[in-house]
Amino acid sequence: MEITTEPGPRMPRESAGAALQDVLRIHCYGCGALNAHGLQIKSRWQGDDLVCRWRPQAFHIGHPGMVYGGTTASLIDCHAIWTALATLCRHVAHDLASGPPPFAFVTGRLSVSFLQPMGIDAELELRARVIDQGERKSIVACQVFQHGVECANAEVVAVRIKAPAPQPV
Repeated sequence: MEITTEPGPRMPRESAGAALQDVLRIHCYGCGALNAHGLQIKSRWQGDDLVCRWRPQAFHIGHPGMVYGGTTASLIDCHAIWTALATLCRHVAHDLASGPPPFAFVTGRLSVSFLQPMGIDAELELRARVIDQGERKSIVACQVFQHGVECANAEVVAVRIKAPAPQPV
């Protein structure tokens, strides 16, 4: 099954500029708006790309002055999963404002290439898009930029599953 990134018959509300994580609020460490201790990423559509701008804090440090690589991998992981979810929602015209879709995605594989260190003192921009879509999995390409320079890129295999029942916190 081939999926395009063109919007479905009705444009979902989240594509009008709201961060997806503020429309469908969850508890995930990386992307959950309901997790005060998490990374609090905010992903928004910008054309065919899902874009996240995120500012590291001092405690996200790895090497002196640099963002910890594991934090970068977590950002990519969550942003790519949202990209797979939002792309399929666009295809089937599911508006996240109406509630969670009957499907979810989990990470099957995460492959990150770190091209150059990222400073702890400046915003990161993540850009992702689905480059291949099958019935059960999506391949998501993600790039991480700082000051307009590509610092990392990744390929994420996002595996489609039936949406789990909500769990109490």
